Amino acid sequence: MPRRLPPLNALRAFEAAARNSGFVAAAEELNVTPAAVSQQVKALEAQLKVQLFRRAPSGLVLTEAGQAYLPGLSDGLDRLADATARVVTPGRGRVSISLLPALASGWLIPRLENFRRAFPGVALKLDTNRRLTDFNREDVDLVIRFGPRQPARSGAVKLASYHLMDEEVFPVASPAMRLGGRDLADLTPGQLLHDVDLAGTGADGTALPPQPWLDWASWYRRAGLEPPDPAAGIGFTDSSVLLQAALAGQGVALGRGPHLGDLLARGHLVRVGQQSWRADWAYHVVAPEAHFRRPLLRAVRDWLAAQGN
Repeated sequence: MPRRLPPLNALRAFEAAARNSGFVAAAEELNVTPAAVSQQVKALEAQLKVQLFRRAPSGLVLTEAGQAYLPGLSDGLDRLADATARVVTPGRGRVSISLLPALASGWLIPRLENFRRAFPGVALKLDTNRRLTDFNREDVDLVIRFGPRQPARSGAVKLASYHLMDEEVFPVASPAMRLGGRDLADLTPGQLLHDVDLAGTGADGTALPPQPWLDWASWYRRAGLEPPDPAAGIGFTDSSVLLQAALAGQGVALGRGPHLGDLLARGHLVRVGQQSWRADWAYHVVAPEAHFRRPLLRAVRDWLAAQGN
């Protein structure tokens, strides 16, 4: 029995408008005019003989029929995209992951051989940055971010968030500094490397509070010691550069466990003292809910979680 389906362009226009809560944003995503999106949606409503949107002062609002139609349609378009990718590159898939540069270099890159064995033929793209991800406009499948929790939405996109791993922070230095047996009280202010970008930004753009576990002053207060003068040390706005300074023997850094990779195991860095601080925040794998309906992305998410345990 032949399938009776509306035109694909009309379906894409409705799905994009519903996901973006408007014709303008949908038009930008589809690279057409807002008028073209509106016409496609009207044509779809006429063919289906149902109203999918209600025009309200605040913008487009899905009707009951539109709400019922959207999940299955989004899932179907995702499956079409996956099927097309398999035809273009037979037996292969493609996954794009956005994550912080230091986490990529210290945690994920040492595990890439395991990824290749688990997903032979899958093309992996690592987008290393600290900016917010716009899932509507960027070619990103999964995002790994660090924070107290991840939001339920990013703009009009409903997100799903999965815990990946916690973070333990502890002082580290090059073995050439011969500080392995020392403690905080033995260090001088000039030996300290400071992360000066302690505030964070959530995946929805909201400002996050400073991170005390990366602040030397908080560590000293916690140990009942007088906080050091930060001007006496060296400050860095990028934790990966700070780690490179520690490797070069320039001072003592507050090392973030997942970022250290195999540096401790290989002896390139050593722990300084026995103190550590379990961060209140954690790493999460975040993406639109529709992305996790794709079998490959679910499998990659589960693989990432297994690596984090």
